[in-house]
Amino acid sequence: MQHLQDTKYLEMVIKETQRKNTSVPIIERHLEEDATICGVDFPKGTTLTLYLYGVHHNEKYFPESEKFDPERFLPDRQSEGHNYAFVPFSAGPRNCVGQKFALLDVKLTIIKILQKFTILQVPGYKPDLGMAAQLKSYNGMRLRLRRRDPEK
Repeated sequence: MQHLQDTKYLEMVIKETQRKNTSVPIIERHLEEDATICGVDFPKGTTLTLYLYGVHHNEKYFPESEKFDPERFLPDRQSEGHNYAFVPFSAGPRNCVGQKFALLDVKLTIIKILQKFTILQVPGYKPDLGMAAQLKSYNGMRLRLRRRDPEK
């Protein structure tokens, strides 16, 4: 289990993947008290829709946001952004209680796959991404796996 804690670059790759391909692009929050946000007053009882995909692609916090750059999650670069600019598991008291478990599970799965296989693109295939309550590919996600040489 200690090895999973020592996979900092893999964790940065996962975070960048979550940022770039926000799995839950929209969340809602119900105001329990009056609030002023960016100079706009909202009364208690208002439901706010938060577009996380837009936040995760905001050039102010993520320059060249369409570029896949795991190093934007290096500790010294993290302080450049806003605390809530990257919230793949939501934030605040209603955030995902299983986020640490989910990250460990993803890390372990990726490590196990990469130990045994090389992941290759399917020639000519491009996923048709779309958004509803979740980001998904309308035409599936096609990959090819080639077994690694066990001698290496």
